[in-house]
Amino acid sequence: MIFRKNNTFELSEVVKGCKANRSSAQKQLFEKYYGLSKRICLRYAGSNDEVDEMINDGFLKVFAKIENYDINMSFDAWFRTVVVRTCIDYYRKYNNKASFIDIEESYDISTSDNTIEKLNAEEILTLVQKLPPTYRTVFSLYAVEGYSHAEIANLLGINE
Repeated sequence: MIFRKNNTFELSEVVKGCKANRSSAQKQLFEKYYGLSKRICLRYAGSNDEVDEMINDGFLKVFAKIENYDINMSFDAWFRTVVVRTCIDYYRKYNNKASFIDIEESYDISTSDNTIEKLNAEEILTLVQKLPPTYRTVFSLYAVEGYSHAEIANLLGINE
């Protein structure tokens, strides 16, 4: 007879376990939400090392703040908010000097109307990761997370 581990994931039980500081519950939460946290952090990081650091910091904050989570709210939304704010904190810590590039001349590059439509998500992510940290963070907060320009300026401590 083969014995299998019970791999069911009951969010409310896992959250209760995390609130009780049980490492088995924390491990379950990490395994379940690692992919989501990585997708979020990839948009804000410039390298895989930064992604790993943001993920680790994010989970540390999730476990530290899980007492504040209201079980009647969407856990995914709460988790996403904690991880995005962790990425913003990382930006503030390591990229506190905003640098902007003035565009003095624009170049006429001929492209077809559907060039952007031909890009897949991985190619777009690669292009976003090549942006300077400030531009990358502002782009992700605005285009992906839906923050307004005023909210972004407030979060990052920059001019709108």
